[in-house]
Amino acid sequence: IDYEQTKRENEQFREFLGLKETNPDYEFEPATVIGRDSTNRFYSFTIDKGSINGVEPADPVITADGLVGIVWEVGLTYSHVRTILDISVEAGVYDISTRDSGIITGDISLSAEGLCKLKYLPRESGIASGNLIVTSGIGGVFPKDLVVGTVNSIEVDSGGLSLTAKISPAADIENVTDVLIIKSFNGQSEGFSESSGEGGETE
Repeated sequence: IDYEQTKRENEQFREFLGLKETNPDYEFEPATVIGRDSTNRFYSFTIDKGSINGVEPADPVITADGLVGIVWEVGLTYSHVRTILDISVEAGVYDISTRDSGIITGDISLSAEGLCKLKYLPRESGIASGNLIVTSGIGGVFPKDLVVGTVNSIEVDSGGLSLTAKISPAADIENVTDVLIIKSFNGQSEGFSESSGEGGETE
């Protein structure tokens, strides 16, 4: 048991060091998933770090692969995380190839496929399947250029005025076991609204 725990911690710290070198302004807190809500279709989970570790609501949660979600509720020694598959979580993002921006959020039907959606893309966007989607940093809840995922498919909205894309998250959200919490970063906002999940971020 000690060997496996040490091995896992070493892997976490290796990821941590790589991210820290790339983003020296980030203050991280490694955490382990200790519980999942089997009735939650968006794969929310509980981690083993809380307010005693400096974790606060609206702290971003990531892995070395990409964005997982956001801390929603905090206890003394634990926190509840909502994932980017959740309809209550939104983030400003952009296509790194076309620079077109939009809002990523969860979708009830897409969550069953492990996908989320990118909405409000301009109708004339050149976005294509396989393009990389990253956070824009607008709103101050998520730092800029966190990897979110890749474009799975694109369709025209019913009104014909904009595009919506299905996004495959880069992180293995359904099976994630170890995460990193970003407790602070340059440009971080202190605002957080449970109704928006994005500290008041707007389109």
